[in-house]
Amino acid sequence: MQRLFHNFSRVHLYIFLGFYLAFAALTFLALNAGSESDRRENRIAAATIGAVSGPFTGAIARHFQSCCLQFSFSIFPYCALFLAAAVLFQIVPLPFQRFAQATRLTLWCVGLLGWFGGVLVSFAHALS
Repeated sequence: MQRLFHNFSRVHLYIFLGFYLAFAALTFLALNAGSESDRRENRIAAATIGAVSGPFTGAIARHFQSCCLQFSFSIFPYCALFLAAAVLFQIVPLPFQRFAQATRLTLWCVGLLGWFGGVLVSFAHALS
């Protein structure tokens, strides 16, 4: 198992945390500009912390209303595909050594962008 994940490093963690913090901040700003009832019911805090859930953040912001949850489930496979591909490229040996680490980190960023981009897409539905 150790050998399987040997390409993951602290840099991967820092990149993940950077994406999470950026999208958590966007979530906070989007919901803070919303209605007063959102602020009273602590939807902002739950959705901001829940930004790690990617496409489900919009459903969290709306207390899992059926239409928002259904929409989140409909975009989940696409977001998960990005994330799974990013993880897969960290595990699978690449046919080249030169620029391998840069390639892995770039694909990690693209995968995280696909996952956390689900936050914006789910908000497009939830906040409409």
